[in-house]
Amino acid sequence: MGEKILLTPGPTMLPDRVRRAMESQPAFHRSDEFYKIFSGFNENLKRIFKTNQPVMTLTSSGTGGLEALVSNVFSRGDKALGITVGEFGDRFIEIAKSYGVEVDELRYEWGTAARPDDIEGKLRSNSYKAILITHNETSTGVVNDIKTIAEICHRYNALILVDAVSSLGGLELDMDGWGLDGVVTCSQKCLMGPPGLAFVALSDRAWEATKKSDLPHFYFDLNKAKKGVEKINPDTPYTPAVSTIMAVSEGLNMLDERLDVVYNRQMIIGNAVRKAVDTLGLRIFARENYSDCITGIYLPDGISSKDIIGYMYKEGVVIASGQGRYKENVIRLGHMGYCTKRMLIKCFDALEDALTALGFKLEAGLSIETLDKELGELN
Repeated sequence: MGEKILLTPGPTMLPDRVRRAMESQPAFHRSDEFYKIFSGFNENLKRIFKTNQPVMTLTSSGTGGLEALVSNVFSRGDKALGITVGEFGDRFIEIAKSYGVEVDELRYEWGTAARPDDIEGKLRSNSYKAILITHNETSTGVVNDIKTIAEICHRYNALILVDAVSSLGGLELDMDGWGLDGVVTCSQKCLMGPPGLAFVALSDRAWEATKKSDLPHFYFDLNKAKKGVEKINPDTPYTPAVSTIMAVSEGLNMLDERLDVVYNRQMIIGNAVRKAVDTLGLRIFARENYSDCITGIYLPDGISSKDIIGYMYKEGVVIASGQGRYKENVIRLGHMGYCTKRMLIKCFDALEDALTALGFKLEAGLSIETLDKELGELN
C-alpha cells in the first residue's frame, strides 16, 4: 500500500527535508552549532507571528503552550471571558479554571463563529483582565474574526489571548498589527513539523501582567524562557527537543518569505475542498466563517465515521472523526501545512470509494474532477 497520507487536524504530513533533518544526530543544546540554528529559528518564528516580540519555544504540545500562557499572565482572583465555538475553546477555558481563574463563558453552537457584538456587550458590562479565544477551531472548521475582536478588547482595556495552534502559518494572523497580547501555536500543524514544540509570544501589556502573576509555574516560566531567547547566543532554560527544533527549522525555512502567498494557497485549497464536498452531495459542518485549514463533513444517515475512516485507512488515507456528540456522524479532513494536490485527490478518491461501498449514491469521479479544476497547477 505504501506510505499513508495523513490528512488529520494534526499531526500533518512532513516534507522530505523536514524528515531528513530529523534523521540527523542532535546538536548539543549548549553549543555554537545549536545557537546558530536556534537564532535563525527564532527570527523565522517572529516573522511568521508577525511580531517584534521574542517567541518562546517550549517542549510540549500546543496545550502546554496554552497552560503556560494562563499560568504566567493571570493572578489569583483575576476574571476572564472565555469564548468557545467548539472543543478547543472549551479546553482553553478548562485550563484557566484549573488555575483558579474566574471564567465567564460565552458559548456558541458548534458550526458557528463568535459574534463581536456579543463580546463587546460582555466587556461593556463586566471588568475582565483578558478574553480567551480560539482562532481556528478544528473541532468544527470555523474561524473567529480575531482582528475585529482584538479591536474591541483594546477599547475596554482587556488582554486578548489567542489559541492559534492550528492557524499560525496557514491563516492570516498579525500579532503586532492586530494588537494581540498572547498567541500560542505548535509545531505539527501549519508549520509542517513533527509534534513536540509549542511557541508562545506576548505583547508588552502581557509581559507586564507576568510580573504580577502569582500563579505557580516552573518549567513553563515564560520570563526564564525570554531571557534565554534574548541572549546573543539564544538558548532555552532546560534541555529542549533539539531534534524536533532542527526538523521544524526546515519547515519554517520552507514557508515563503511572503506569507500572503501561503495564505492564498491555503484559501485555494480550502475552496477546492468545499466544492468537492458539495459535488458528493454532502453537507459541510461549519455554517459560516469556513476554515481553509480543516473541513468537517456530515455523513449520510446510516453511515458512521468509524466505517468511513476504517475503509479509507485501508486505502492509505488517514482522516479524523468529529468530536463530542458529532463523533459518529462527522468526519474531519485536515488540509493545512504540507498538503498537496496529489494528496487531496487520493483522499477524495478513497472517500468516494468508501461512500459507494457503504451504499451511498454519488457521481463517481466528480469530486476528483472538481479538485483537479479548482487546484489547477497547484503542486
